[in-house]
Amino acid sequence: MTDDAKYEPYIPRLLHAWPEAKRHQSLPGTMVFVDISGFTAMSERLARFGKLGAEEVVGVLNNTFSALIITAGTYGGDLLKFGGDALLLWFSGDDHLLRGAAAAAAMRNELRVVG
Repeated sequence: MTDDAKYEPYIPRLLHAWPEAKRHQSLPGTMVFVDISGFTAMSERLARFGKLGAEEVVGVLNNTFSALIITAGTYGGDLLKFGGDALLLWFSGDDHLLRGAAAAAAMRNELRVVG
């Protein structure tokens, strides 16, 4: 596997679909903002353990975000941005509103599984 290929799952489909798109455009779609409650408190607790705590935070985020992004993807969602403990997702095409809402519900259920 090439270095570029291993990052392919993390590149939004939109980036591939819009390489020559205008800088500003209006499109029908649904945005879903996902924020992980309790993350700041957990991070602060783990920060007391120094490097080991920081590595644990990164591991928790990686596992959680991976599960949520996969779940959103099954509903046709694209990752637009992530930061800290939050994701911004985009759903376009037919039934984007219903798929966005269904993905949000599924991600909430997924959080119960991954913690």
